Amino acid sequence: MPEHAPAAPDSVEAAMNHPEQVRQMLALPADQRPDWLNEFLGTMTIPPIPDTSTNPLLDVVMANTAYGQKNATLAFPLAEVLAAAEHAAAADKHKLGYGEDEAAPRLWWVKDDGTYLMSNGQDPTDTRDDNGRLPHVVYADGWGPGTDARSILGGDDFRESIDLTTPVFEDGTTLLGMLREAADHGATRFLLKATFDDTYMDLTYITK
Repeated sequence: MPEHAPAAPDSVEAAMNHPEQVRQMLALPADQRPDWLNEFLGTMTIPPIPDTSTNPLLDVVMANTAYGQKNATLAFPLAEVLAAAEHAAAADKHKLGYGEDEAAPRLWWVKDDGTYLMSNGQDPTDTRDDNGRLPHVVYADGWGPGTDARSILGGDDFRESIDLTTPVFEDGTTLLGMLREAADHGATRFLLKATFDDTYMDLTYITK
């Protein structure tokens, strides 16, 4: 007789007896997980779950009740990031982020449906695509539309403003200047490194 795969768990209680299946479910985008699992997770961040875990749900809970600093590194295609930055720099008007009262060229780093960088330039000729997205949006590698970045960036959606024309390096170089110079020298990737906890976020920019 052929072997039958064990039934997928349909509750938190049943999940305790199916660690491998639960680990696979946790790796899925939110819209592909069963409702009971999404209800259990709520806004919790999903940490890496080792193959040897005997209780993946407990691993998730323990990771979200631990305090301390977290780190994430996102990679973006440099040419597209530079195009978004140039769009912001050339725009006559700029959208303001939360708490901002002075318009300036900025990149917005957004986490909602995936995570991405985008220009804050306000251009009346910009039109949305078929999915309702504005141009000059650059998704991080592996975190495009339909992905859930909670496992590396926490549960809450956010929008961080990154100034392009204020010096951010000791020699007076701006982020826009850094992007231009890196592209001129053949770099292809822009790395955004974030160090954060519940009260602060520190960003580091690297090109390669």
